[in-house]
This record gives sequence, C-alpha cells and structure tokens, in this order.
Amino acid sequence: MPRLLNDNNLIAVLDIGTSKTCCVLACPVNEDKAVIVGAGSHQNKGVKKSEIIGLDESVASVCHAVANAETYTKERIKTVVATACVSALNSLIIQDNLELGGTEVTQSDINRLISSAQNKIPATQDEVLHCIPIDYSLDTRHSISDPRGLTGKTLYLSLHTVMTPPYPVRDMNTVLEQSHLSCSKKVASPYAAGLACLTQEEKKQGTAVIDLGAGTTGIGVFYEDQLVYTARIPFGGDMITKAIATTFKTSLNNAEKIKTLKGSTLPSLSYDQEDVEIPLIGEDEHVSIVHVSRSKIVQTILPRTEELFQRIKALLEQTGFYDICLNFVLTGGGSQLHGINEKAATVLQRNTRTGQPLRLYDKQEIIPPHAYQSYMNCIGLLHYTTRTLLNTPTHRRDISTQGNKIMRFFHWFLDNS
Repeated sequence: MPRLLNDNNLIAVLDIGTSKTCCVLACPVNEDKAVIVGAGSHQNKGVKKSEIIGLDESVASVCHAVANAETYTKERIKTVVATACVSALNSLIIQDNLELGGTEVTQSDINRLISSAQNKIPATQDEVLHCIPIDYSLDTRHSISDPRGLTGKTLYLSLHTVMTPPYPVRDMNTVLEQSHLSCSKKVASPYAAGLACLTQEEKKQGTAVIDLGAGTTGIGVFYEDQLVYTARIPFGGDMITKAIATTFKTSLNNAEKIKTLKGSTLPSLSYDQEDVEIPLIGEDEHVSIVHVSRSKIVQTILPRTEELFQRIKALLEQTGFYDICLNFVLTGGGSQLHGINEKAATVLQRNTRTGQPLRLYDKQEIIPPHAYQSYMNCIGLLHYTTRTLLNTPTHRRDISTQGNKIMRFFHWFLDNS
C-alpha cells in the first residue's frame, strides 16, 4: 500500500465535490482519534454530477484547497486519502466458502478464503474501490466477528465489493498527478459520510446514509457495523436550483440564494403573505425584480424533493435493502434545506435525522460548525484512515486490490510466508 502519512505524521484527506473541493489535515493519536490541525476549501467548476469535466479547473481547485489547509501547518502535503470523484457506484456481495475438515480457523485460512472470493469478482475494467469482509459463518454459526481459533468443517465469507467505471477514476488520477499529489486510497463518499456521522447503534441495527450533493446523491447502507450496500443516483441539489431558475426566470446564482434563504419543503399559510424579490435573468438586477410569494417557491421545491426520495426508496426496495434500513441520516449540502428531514421521513417512512460529525477533535474550530456538512466526507475519511487503513485487524481489512489474479496470489503468498 502506498504511504499513508505525510511529514510530521500528518494525515491528509481530500474530497473533490461538484461545487467545491475540501481538504483536512490531522494528526493521528489512536484508532479513534485524529486531531484536526488544518483545513481548506475552494470552489470547483471542473466537476459535474460527480465527474471531472474540466482538468484545469479541477487541478486549480485541488491546489487551492490543499494550499489553504497547508497554511495552518506550514507542511507540504504529498499524499492523500480521497473520496472517489465518480458518478456511479456498484455493489456486489460475493459468497464463498473454505473446507476446514474440523480444524481451527487460522489467519492463513482467512487469507485463502478472501483470495478465492476476490477471484470471483467479474472480469471487467471497473475499478475496485472496496473489498470488505462483512460476515463470517462457521458451519451453522453466523455473524462471527472473528473466526480465528474457532473449530468447524466449513468457513463461509460474505465479501462486499464496491466498483466504479474506470475512466472517471483515471481522470481523477490525472488531476491528482497534476496537483503533485499521490493517492494512497480512494473511498466511496457514502462510506465516508456514514463513518463520520453514524452512531455505533445505527450502524449495527441498519441505517442508510443519504449524501445529498450538488450534482448527485450517494447512498450507503450500514448493517451489523458494516457497509453492505452503496450506490449513487444522478440527482442532487442542483435539480432544485435549476427548477427555481427556470420557473422564475432568474440566474442559477440567484436561484441558489433563494433556495438557501427561502427554500423549504414545509408549506405554511404564513408563506402566502411573505414576498420574495427575484431578479430577472438578463436584466438590470437592480431594476427588473419580480415579487412572488414564498409559497410559490415551496411549491416549486416540493415535487423535486419528493421525486428524489421516491427514487431512493424504489432503489432500496429493488435491491432488497429497504427492509433493513430502520433509520435514514441525511448529510451534504442538500441536508440543510429547511424541512427536508420531515419530507424524507414522510416519503421513506422511517426515522430521519440530519447527520452531525461524531468524534470530531477540533478544539480550535478550524472547521466552523456551519461548514460541517461541506466537510462531512473529509471527517469520515479521517475515521476511515485511522480505523480501517491503520488499525483494522487483517480479517476485517478493506483488502481491495486490482483485478490481476497474479497480483492477488502474490499478496496472498506474502501474507502466508
């Protein structure tokens, strides 16, 4: 695995989003604690619907965000852990087993079983982001956290593989290379968001994280403390912004401001009496202003948010994960829309809340509370780096490797030599 830590033992994490790029620097203390020592962000005009469409704009955004974070520590950042800047995430759970013949389970047995399961990953050009052992069983015993030392005839494994088409990843690699950065690991953003804001109980009993981004919405389902499903749909906050701009003939910038300041998913009689000034596009904004009631803005927003959550519910029902989702947690910029929790709860028919970062060690408030949603993925990446990359036991490690079977055998041989 490439180097994880920068000079002076610093972790650097990076989230290249549709609207902005965020970077956070932290010093790891233990597997549950990384103290934030720097953070920076910068607007990004080179990404659309979570895919890079402009190399120069994206490189500039990354460089500025990293430079802003570096000003806190005066240390040059060379390697990062980053969210994958991709529009598609595909989950596949692979089942495999290993005959033990009544002997004790050893680490060597687990390594062989994992390697065998990885060989069942479909032979495509897709990039493998994660290979997560989510469940071990031994004969009739299920949900075993650590099977080592136990005795049985057959060891079973469920391996969650997360893949994405290759070309967006290659574009991201180009952006990072031109920004003079190496990337030790790419992480699915819903995975990072869940690690940032879910309680241990939520991850155990069944919870879906809905990461409401500007261009896309990420979905991550956690069950029995593991990520068991993830996906991304091509709908986000921009859908609402564009609806306001089109309906009221204003610019996208004005529509975004109106959505932020006056938007809501909760109708109210008082909104009928509340006027909102909307500058017309292509006119002198100080002269050509129309007045509409706030209720009309809400009426424009409501169908879009309902459609979004209906799509999420339908996808989870189709894939069979809806029934294990007892809770939904909303993150990302879209989660700040007034009343969106209530609307989500109505459509999804589940408990719903807005996610807030847990185990956030930032006494200096380098990340101000109003910016938590923008930095949620970065905060999750810190948890992922300290707990999964640096401290996870081998039998639970995210052991994603490339599709080359010779390389998989080589890694297995090293583990067992």
